[in-house]
Amino acid sequence: MMKSCQQSVVSSQQENLMAFKRNMHATHRKPKAFLLMAILLFLVSCGDEGLIDPHGETTLPPPETRGFQAIDLPTAPGSAWTYVNVDTNQEFTMRVEGTRDISGTTHRQLTISELTTGDPDQFSVEAIDHLVANAYYLRIETEFFDGFSFPIFATYFFKTSQALVESAFDMYLPSVDNPGFLRISHQKHFPPRRLWDFPLEVGKEWVVFEKTAGIPVTVTRYVVSNNEQVTVPAGNYSTYVVHEEVVYGDSPEPSVFLISPPAIYWIAPSVGVVQYRYSRYRAIDEPSSQTFALKSVYLPPPNTD
Repeated sequence: MMKSCQQSVVSSQQENLMAFKRNMHATHRKPKAFLLMAILLFLVSCGDEGLIDPHGETTLPPPETRGFQAIDLPTAPGSAWTYVNVDTNQEFTMRVEGTRDISGTTHRQLTISELTTGDPDQFSVEAIDHLVANAYYLRIETEFFDGFSFPIFATYFFKTSQALVESAFDMYLPSVDNPGFLRISHQKHFPPRRLWDFPLEVGKEWVVFEKTAGIPVTVTRYVVSNNEQVTVPAGNYSTYVVHEEVVYGDSPEPSVFLISPPAIYWIAPSVGVVQYRYSRYRAIDEPSSQTFALKSVYLPPPNTD
C-alpha cells in the first residue's frame, strides 16, 4: 500500500514536471510580475529558523602552504559576480546575501539572478543549474530528472579552511495547483557537495559528491594547471584551471558509462571563478558547450573573508 502511494506521488510529480516543460516551450515571455510572485512565495515560506552564529568564514588563518587557500576565495556578504555568455551576451549575477540554517549549521545564501535578454519585460526561464555537476540538481526519488532543466534561485554554502560545501538550493518548479506557474522549492543535497577542496594544487583530485542509491553518479574535480592567463571582460587574471567530470552508471563495461564532457573552471585568487565552460549533455543529445566569462565583480571592503 505504501509503495503504491509513493508511486502515485512520483507519477504526479512527473506529470507536473512535463506540464511545466510544455508550458515553458509554449510561453516564452513572462512579465516581471511573474518573478515577483515567485519571490513573494519564497518570502512567505521562509521564517526564523533559529540561526546559529556563522563560524569559520571570517577567521580563516593566513595561508601557511603553497596553493589556492580558502582565504583566497572571497565569500563575504555583499560579494557579487556578473557573468556574460560569450556567444549570446546574456548575463546573470550571483550575490552572497543572507543566511539560513541547514541541518544545524549556518549557511550563506548565494542568490542567482535570471538571465537578461535585452528586453526589460522578458523573463528568461532558461535554467542556470550548471553551477556544479553539469545540471545534476533535481531528483525524483533517487534519480536525477533528465531531459529538462529548471532555474536555480539560490544555493546555500559554508566554508572552512578545508573546503567550501554546498548543502541545499532553491529551485523554480511548477506549482502543484497550476503547473503553468512557478514556485520556489527548497531542497537539500544528499549528500552535500564539496565544491572546493583547499588548498588547490596541480594534480589534486577530490569527489564533489557520489550518489549510490539507484543509478550511481560520481562527480569529480581535479586541478590541471595554475598560472594560466585568462582575459575576460572584467580584466586579465592568473588562474588555476579545474576540470569537473560526471560519470553516470555502474556497468563493468566502460563503453556503457555516460561520461559528460568535462566542465572547466578558471579560478583566480582573491576574485573567484573568472570563467567557466560546461556542456549540456545527456545520452540522447549532442553536447552543447557554453562559456560564461566574468564581466564585473564587487567585493565589499575590507575583504577579510
